[in-house]
Order: sequence, then structure tokens, then C-alpha cells
Amino acid sequence: MALSQTVLGYATGTIMKKLIFSTALILCLVMLAGCSKNKEIDTNNIQKNTLLITKEGTLEAGTVESFDKAYYNLTELDKYVTDKINQYNTAKGNEVITKKNLELKGSNAVLVITYATIDDYNSFNQTDVKLLNTGDVNNAGIDLPQNFSAAKKNKTVTLSKAFENNKYKVLVLKEKLDVLLQGTIKYYSGGTLVDKHHIESADNATTIIIYKP
Repeated sequence: MALSQTVLGYATGTIMKKLIFSTALILCLVMLAGCSKNKEIDTNNIQKNTLLITKEGTLEAGTVESFDKAYYNLTELDKYVTDKINQYNTAKGNEVITKKNLELKGSNAVLVITYATIDDYNSFNQTDVKLLNTGDVNNAGIDLPQNFSAAKKNKTVTLSKAFENNKYKVLVLKEKLDVLLQGTIKYYSGGTLVDKHHIESADNATTIIIYKP
């Protein structure tokens, strides 16, 4: 085979390899961009009280509490939490709450619990977090502001604009949390937007999040 043919064959093969690699890389990036990064939470990836809501409507809640007293005992805390969960599940007749992790991280005890529904989360923690469809908000007795912030364009929109899509979800809470969503935040009132999947809710005030599941 002539040298020119060898060089041409090598060059063609190299170009093809680069094209294949580039195409694969683009496909990977597209797949990553299309997926919410909030897959799960555990004791290794939270530093403050955190609530994750999945596409299916289940929840993972992480609690970070100071655990720096000499008389604190992690084994006793683990037993206490396990007993409380077992009592709740027994009363429900089904395993709707599960302890996922409990670990000591520095001077903090970090606990992650999964919940089957928002009702289980509220009942177990004695809270009043609401998770609704946009079309159900008017009948939920929620005091809605007249304006919302748009997450994408960083501008203000009217109440009617924020609620015009009846396929979106609405999360309403009055506690300070890192809120992670397996979905895309569209509009919000209160709190501090971190990115399109993550918002820090307000402290001692109502935060309303409208998101696309």
C-alpha cells in the first residue's frame, strides 16, 4: 500500500473516531441536562435540614441537629427514632416511613427518613406542608400573593400567570429548609432560589413554589 493511502486511511480513521467520541459526548450531556440532579439525599450530602420531593410524590427528609453533649448517645437516638417509626407504621398498617440513614457527622447527628406521602411527612413531624396541583390551590385556603418571581427569566409575573398551567405542582411551607425537587421550578414567592431544582425556603414566613414535575 502506498504511503499516501496509509496516511489517508489513518487520517480518515482518526476523524471518524473524533466524530464518534464527540457525538457520544453530546448525547451524554443532553441526557444529563434532561435529568434532575436531585436523585436522593443521604447523610453525606446535606449540611442543613433538607426536603427532597421525587417525581412520584414520595419524600426524603434530612435533619441536622447538634449532638455535642457528652451524655448524648447515638445508639439510644437510633432506637428512639426506630421505635417512633415502627409505632407510626403499625398504626398505618403499612410501612410508609423508613429510616434511611442516621450518622454522627462531626458534632452533628444527621438523620434521613423517607415518606410515602406528604400526609405521612406532616403527621409524623407535626407540620403543615402542602403539596397540591395548581388547579386545587384556590380550594386549599392558602393566602396567595399577587406576584411571583419567575425562576428562569428572573422577573416578576402576576398570580394568574404563575398558575395558568394546571399540570404544575405547588409546594407551600412555613419552615426553614433546603428544598430539592425532582422537577423544574417555574415560579416562587419567598425563599432564595439556588437553581432550577433547589430553593432555600424562608424562615418564619411562607414560601410557595410552583414547579413542573
